[in-house]
Amino acid sequence: MKPKYAKGQRVTVVSVKDQHGHMKYAHNEKYVGEEGLVLDSFYLGQFHVLYYKDHLPEDAYIYKIRLSGRDTVVTVAEEELEPA
Repeated sequence: MKPKYAKGQRVTVVSVKDQHGHMKYAHNEKYVGEEGLVLDSFYLGQFHVLYYKDHLPEDAYIYKIRLSGRDTVVTVAEEELEPA
């Protein structure tokens, strides 16, 4: 499985809700709507997915992104991103 977003690609952080309508990644809600640049991606294998099973899909990538206009780097799940 390949990452959906490449290093250097511009992305926007979006809100994700679980099947009950609750925010899935509440810790990143403050960044929703902000654009950033993908710095790196990491594949979370089966062990990590078991650890994060309440949050991440089975085959999951997480990304480090630098938010535009800030010196802030955040880590987000692939499903929290869309192309900018």
